[in-house]
Amino acid sequence: MTQTIDPIKLKAAAEHLEWVLQQYPESEEVQGLLRALSPLIEDAKAQRVLEPIERRKVPGAYNFGDGVYIPYQDPSVDEAYVAFSIEIRGGLTEQEKRINADTAAMQVAKKGGA
Repeated sequence: MTQTIDPIKLKAAAEHLEWVLQQYPESEEVQGLLRALSPLIEDAKAQRVLEPIERRKVPGAYNFGDGVYIPYQDPSVDEAYVAFSIEIRGGLTEQEKRINADTAAMQVAKKGGA
């Protein structure tokens, strides 16, 4: 299935991400992410993003793997970025949905067996 942009969800995710990043004005890491993402955030808020963007073309992803934003949890930079990244890529793929469902089922099974 081809991914498509939901402009309403993307706009909401962009606004939330921008707000979250603005909550850490003293953090050069977070402000650097805001600067890198600003063009995409602005396009998303103005509903100019019409086609999904590849994950590798969304700035900042490599920093999440390195744990750079772990200290920024209230509000969570990680959660806001992931939500925005999902929407700008056109939502979760069917494979990602299956993986999430499988993971949730394993977590429920583990809690039941613990």
